[in-house]
Amino acid sequence: MRNQRPRGRRHAVRAVGLVLALVFLCGTGVAGGNGVALGYSQPHYLVWNPHLMGMRQEIRYEHVPQGYETLYVFHPRRASAKPRPVLVYIHGGALIYGSAVIPPGSTPHDRLIVSIEKAAIQKGWDFVSVNYRLAPEHRWPIPLLDVKHAIQYLRQHANALGINPAAMAVMGDSAGGELSTFVGLTMHTPTSHHNVMRAVVDLFGPVTRESFASTWRKRFGLRPNPIWGVYSKRNAARDSAINYVHHGAPPFLIVQGAKDKIVPPLQSRSLATKLHHLGVPEKLIMVKHAGHELISVHHPINPNIPVIAHNVVKFLTRHLMGTRKPRFRS
Repeated sequence: MRNQRPRGRRHAVRAVGLVLALVFLCGTGVAGGNGVALGYSQPHYLVWNPHLMGMRQEIRYEHVPQGYETLYVFHPRRASAKPRPVLVYIHGGALIYGSAVIPPGSTPHDRLIVSIEKAAIQKGWDFVSVNYRLAPEHRWPIPLLDVKHAIQYLRQHANALGINPAAMAVMGDSAGGELSTFVGLTMHTPTSHHNVMRAVVDLFGPVTRESFASTWRKRFGLRPNPIWGVYSKRNAARDSAINYVHHGAPPFLIVQGAKDKIVPPLQSRSLATKLHHLGVPEKLIMVKHAGHELISVHHPINPNIPVIAHNVVKFLTRHLMGTRKPRFRS
């Protein structure tokens, strides 16, 4: 295992990755002619956060041409004999960088994920962090298909892992929030057509591609985007998670920074509104003075990270520990 990168360099890599994401999504013209993401499509976090509480188990969930993809299950140290609820976490990184490894760090985002993992383990749940293949080597929808395969693996091996496949929730941040939204809205059990997920936590994830696609088409026409391929109107609508909202979808908790310049807050508001109109339980926490990844902008964010973490855990507890109500896609 390599040594941990200095914190300043790690944060610089994250910032560069987000800039590259905007290049690829919105078409600012900075990308090279071949669309290669300057090497940031490789996972660059190799050291785990020491404050994570669960016992970590690495699992190879999928064989791919390059080898295999992995996920990590964090078990409570004193696991109960009963099948345990599961919280599946999907990392962000604009679909071009990042990994399932939750790194050391003191950013608001880092502290939030670690706080939620701790609470999940303390409640006797399993916490799962998922790797997936990244663009531009692997364009959409490969990242989404990988995440779905990971969840299918967990369900198929639930007995061996000691988990309850009927008590699963999914949470993701940024691009991981987008993937989580897709999973919550489109994964159903094959026989009963129940939602696979009991609840979804979307942390500042983009849910529509149509405005990005419009910007791209104005500059580049139908030239393929390095992450999404051809950005036609039809493809943009197909690849927008908000267009899959339906009556009977799982409950949503959405956390969004009011000053976010990367994922416009209007996207989160639109998702909450559409869920509400279709009778889906939803809650939107709009965090004042917060940019992307809940970084403070000029003033301390409100609510703060401990309060946000408390709200996330409270939401998950209500939906993971309650009795499942029959919910069918109309």
